[in-house]
Order: sequence, then structure tokens, then C-alpha cells
Amino acid sequence: MIDNAAIRSIEECGFNAWPAKTTVLSGGWLLRLHDGYTKRANSANAWSPGPDFEAVRRDAETLYRRHGLPVVFRLTPLADASVDELLDHAGYTRVDPTIVMTKRLDRVVADPDPMIRLETQASPHWLDGVAEATAIPTAFRLSHHALISNIQRQTVFATILAQDAQPIGYGLAVIEGERIGLFELVVHPAWRGRKLGERLVSALMAWGAAQGAASAYLQVGADNIAACRLYRRIGFSDAYPYHYRVLS
Repeated sequence: MIDNAAIRSIEECGFNAWPAKTTVLSGGWLLRLHDGYTKRANSANAWSPGPDFEAVRRDAETLYRRHGLPVVFRLTPLADASVDELLDHAGYTRVDPTIVMTKRLDRVVADPDPMIRLETQASPHWLDGVAEATAIPTAFRLSHHALISNIQRQTVFATILAQDAQPIGYGLAVIEGERIGLFELVVHPAWRGRKLGERLVSALMAWGAAQGAASAYLQVGADNIAACRLYRRIGFSDAYPYHYRVLS
């Protein structure tokens, strides 16, 4: 696992790449809110935590309940291990173990892929296509679109096209300094097993390398064995884990 300074650097990029509508600081934690769309954008995250976690917990519970949202803590290695135990005793359920992976880009080939269209703006077709492909509930689609539209760093939006120009997969990449983050990676189920996901990731990394990025990062569910196997096969390595605690 990488050290806390490197973790904090990736976390900073990740927060900017997946921006919440509102962020409240509380005792060295970032309490993020975005209308309930995704736990990443609606959770308490350790940044430079102080010793009084119980005060943070009470503050988070008050804040999220006032907004009608579940109380969620996202626990990376920046949070002391005792926090996980305290939340467990307080009735919080552990869910969604996730792995952040990284890869150096010094050997990425920048040859264009004819199946993959890259655009610098999120078109309505891209936004709606990702929402359909990832089964975002209708009630959250406006929040999803607003979150994507609020990314302030340089971003590229990828669409995988079949021979008849039918969109069959999507992804986006956000570059900040020498890091590029990969998000919204999805291939329609009927087209899986054809290495399209690998081609999608490679195209986004090549774009990042061309913009000066030296490394890539992504987040994948620890239980998603196929995706973990894919990313490790193309050179990603585990950087650090995180999981959520949700008040039952």
C-alpha cells in the first residue's frame, strides 16, 4: 500500500474529479453532499482527522439527516483504524469494499482506436448513454448530469462505437497535474468479453499521456473479480482500499 501522502494526493484528485455540490469541513473530515447521488459524493471522508471523532460523527449525523440523506462514512487509510470499530459499535454497516488502483503511463501507446470516439464536452447523448448503461435511476439523472457538468479539471469523454455507429460503452478521464483519473467505465453486457473495456481504458490512458499525465488511477469494487482481473492484466496495481460505513 502507498503512504498517506500519496493517498491524500490521489484523494484530492478524486474529489475534484467527482465534485460534490457542497462540502462542509468538520474536525479534519470532509462532509460531502450531492443530492444523494453516489456515496462518494454524499459521505464523510477523512482528510486530516483530529482526535475527537465522536464530535465529527455527531456533526455528520445531524448534517445528513437535516438534508434527508443516509449517514455514510467513506473510510480510507487516512482514517484511524479505531474509527471503523467505533462506527461498527454505533450500528453502522460495512458495505462496498473498493480498491484504488494506479498505473504508470511511461509505456502507454498513443495510437488512435477507430472504435472509440473522444470528445472534450459531455454531450446529451453521452450523458444519457452512461445513465442508461449504468442503470442510474431516473430520479438521480439530473444530479448525475450536474455532477459531470461541474468537473472543473480538463476532461475527456469516451464512447465505444460498434460498426453501425451504435454506442456500446462509455468512460471519462479527468486530468489533474500528472495524474489522470478514469471514471464511468462501462461496456454494455451484450458486448462484454471482447476486450472492449481494455481498449477503452487504453484509449483514455493514451489521451492522458498525450496531455502530460505520468500515472493513472481508478476505483473498482473489490468484489468485481472480472474488472479487477482486467485492470491488473493491463498493468494496474493495488494502491489502497476503502469501504463505507452506513448507518443502519
